[in-house]
Amino acid sequence: MAKDGPTPDRLSHTVRFGDCMQILPKLKPESARLVLTDPPYGIAYESTKGVRIANDDNPFIWWMREAFRVVAPGGSMLCFCRWDVQEVFRVAVQAAGFTLKSQVVWDKDWPGMGDTGATFSPIHEVIWFAVKGRFKFPAGRPRSVIRVRRPASQHRTHPTEKPVELLEQLITATTRPGDLVVDPFAGTGSSGVAAKQTGRSWTGIELHPEYVEIARSRIRASRRYTRDC
Repeated sequence: MAKDGPTPDRLSHTVRFGDCMQILPKLKPESARLVLTDPPYGIAYESTKGVRIANDDNPFIWWMREAFRVVAPGGSMLCFCRWDVQEVFRVAVQAAGFTLKSQVVWDKDWPGMGDTGATFSPIHEVIWFAVKGRFKFPAGRPRSVIRVRRPASQHRTHPTEKPVELLEQLITATTRPGDLVVDPFAGTGSSGVAAKQTGRSWTGIELHPEYVEIARSRIRASRRYTRDC
């Protein structure tokens, strides 16, 4: 446990229903050690079941200035995106005030969909890692490629759900137990589950009420502070 951080019994894990553009400005300034999120990429994503992502017609980047305000000095942001929109996100991250440090590659170990006759089979996504002020990894330098298999469709509660194991690795690489993680696009709460299981507090924001309820249920069902990270 971090020397001055909350005890596991005092950690909070909250999903706030609403638009992150309205809720992020209400969060306490410099209260989070990490913003970890998977925003709409702007690729008009549609799953094989016809499920679409809200606000996904263009890269959704307007929340980043408020994310910068919420992150404490010495904190960081990890923002998922895709190769064809990564430049838009890179510019937005820096314009918000963050210092860009690395690109992390998530090796999904499972091919995606797309034009099977004219594109290489997509097997990865990218994550921009940026910091606010002077940052240092709390537990040594992590590698920039993380291989965790994407959840099978029948096990996903959200069409673009990220595996909890991946999010746990990102959280433990950049924060200490007791720190607060904020996710402006919480979906069905995978980052909340990861935060709870690694002994971090978490605040998620989600626009869809059905996903809010799923996230709350998943977080309630997850075990708290299961590992000494």
